[in-house]
Amino acid sequence: MQKKDPRLSVKAYEWIKEAILKNRFHEGEPLSENRLAQELDISRTPVREVLRQLEREGFVRLVPGKGAFVAEISLEDVKEIYEIRVHLEPLAARSAVHRITEGEIDELQAGWKALLEKIEAGETAPWGELNDLDGRFHSLIVARTANGRLRQILETFFSQIQRFQLLSARSLADARNSVGQHLEILEALRNRDEEVLHELLTRHIRQSERYIFERYLKP
Repeated sequence: MQKKDPRLSVKAYEWIKEAILKNRFHEGEPLSENRLAQELDISRTPVREVLRQLEREGFVRLVPGKGAFVAEISLEDVKEIYEIRVHLEPLAARSAVHRITEGEIDELQAGWKALLEKIEAGETAPWGELNDLDGRFHSLIVARTANGRLRQILETFFSQIQRFQLLSARSLADARNSVGQHLEILEALRNRDEEVLHELLTRHIRQSERYIFERYLKP
């Protein structure tokens, strides 16, 4: 009996998840096992397994007798995820403040400053680039926290947070403000100022949540 190649499932998982995160598959869109298998040049079995995994992670909705669909983002989803995030991520930042290196801060700061230059030059806000930088920044905080259990909890939710972050990054009016917030937070991180870092990060997360509610998920 031929053994299953786990690399096929990994390939399918990464491809489908990225397509959802990048909005190539839209909310509510059906996900055909046959079409995905053809696109990825693999059998339906690893695709089916991946869709079940993505359902557990909140990206896919499986409907008996109808198939798989990209999960919609609801008001309740945003409320729940951000309620967790606003309490736990600033706590993680306190734990990570002395574990993030000057080199890592320099690299992130250079990225945000380059993005600010593009915006000030009148370019259309590159929301995809902004979202990537934001993801790197918040992933670094989570990765460097000294509290292993806290890191595990936040990593569980981080992929779902990325979907929400992509929504809040899509406005030119938001972009300049978001860049400024990140540069401020990075300066507090460079100064190893736990109190200011906690305050700025909490404010930033709350503002991100507010943008999503006001601009994309109006009740």
